Amino acid sequence: MLDDRERDELRRIQRRLRDEDPDFTESFHSDARHLPRRAPDLSRRTYTVLLAISSTSCLIMMAAGSPFIALLFAGLAAWVWYARAHPYEHDQ
Repeated sequence: MLDDRERDELRRIQRRLRDEDPDFTESFHSDARHLPRRAPDLSRRTYTVLLAISSTSCLIMMAAGSPFIALLFAGLAAWVWYARAHPYEHDQ
C-alpha cells in the first residue's frame, strides 16, 4: 500500500507521462490487461505425486477408522484428478 506522499508522486508521474506522450499512455488500455489468468503450470508429474499421496492418505485414514479425514483426502484426490485433466481452464 502506498502512503499519501507516494500516491501523490505517482499521480504526478502519470500526469507528466500523459502530457508528454498521450499515445504511450493509451497503449496501456489495450486488451492485454484482459488476458485470462492461468493456474500455475505444474508438471504432470507433480499432479501424479499429489494424487498418489492424497489417495494413499485416504486409504490410511479409512484403515485407521477416521472416515471424515478420509473423505477430506478423497476430495483432495478428486480435485487433483480434475486439475490434472483440465490444466488450462479458468473462470471467465
